[in-house]
Amino acid sequence: MDPKLLQTILPVAVIGLVLALRFRSMSKVRPLKTRILWIAPVMLLALVAVTLYQAPPSAIGLSIGAVALIIGALIGWQRGKLIHIDRDPATGKLTQQASPAAFILLIGILVLRYVLRNQFDLTPSADGKLSAQALMITDALLLFAVGLIAATRIEMMIRAKRILANGTAADVAA
Repeated sequence: MDPKLLQTILPVAVIGLVLALRFRSMSKVRPLKTRILWIAPVMLLALVAVTLYQAPPSAIGLSIGAVALIIGALIGWQRGKLIHIDRDPATGKLTQQASPAAFILLIGILVLRYVLRNQFDLTPSADGKLSAQALMITDALLLFAVGLIAATRIEMMIRAKRILANGTAADVAA
């Protein structure tokens, strides 16, 4: 089998499998643990900070990264709104359920990443290094992810606190 073809098929197959499993679990109502919503954004932020420290971006790279962070935050806020949060009347505990629209948004982001990767040739050179352009795009995608995940979690936390304060789930889709 051609190695180039395998490089294309294998990631698509893995991503397809993960998305299929994720889509299957979307219909399930899961508990919402508000006390741990902050963990993923902080871990991702630490990863991005280390990455940017090791290879500091140029002024243009910082500008592009800031725009990507803002766009990620805006999309993340909308993604957070698409996640249904409810309060179980029997136990009083919060639950969450992802929506198909949030799943479609995730697929759109993966397609965008794939297009950018192919358009700007983000594969490493023979010596294992990325070009300056590839580093800039990679940094922007990392900052986009930070904005997306952080804003999603912040939006969910605000709604969860509002639901708990009101004692009802009348404010589910703020």
